Amino acid sequence: MSRGRFRYRSGKILVELPREEREFLSDVLELLASIPVSGDDPATRRLQVPVYLDDPEANSEWWLFMGEELSIARSADRNVYQRVMETDGKVTLTTEEADAFLRVLNEGRLALGARFGLEVEADHDQLPEEQRQVLDYLGWTLEEMTVALSAAL
Repeated sequence: MSRGRFRYRSGKILVELPREEREFLSDVLELLASIPVSGDDPATRRLQVPVYLDDPEANSEWWLFMGEELSIARSADRNVYQRVMETDGKVTLTTEEADAFLRVLNEGRLALGARFGLEVEADHDQLPEEQRQVLDYLGWTLEEMTVALSAAL
């Protein structure tokens, strides 16, 4: 098995992230904290997608009743992510914690893509190089964690 940053061993995910990567990935938490709960921010719209596309009333009702539960779950996920960022770069996660880490990273990538103006895949090629590199790095990190988690199946 490869010596990647995320490895599955004995029912756990071993995480080894260099300081520079942890510093960079910590910005995901700042990004997510900056997203307003409501309003016209593209990141808000991307993370609060309609549940019922053809029924605005049902959609509003869903968010009214389930929005708080989702917010609590996201907060718990972000606590796991924060714990990883605060380590010396080596930490062992349960598969549930690794899933939480993955969800936070994915939320960050989606929010950032929305703020960069991505709507369809082809938009990626039109982004400035630096923005493409950031999104590609986050995607690559997501893929590595997904591969490690898939070994648990």
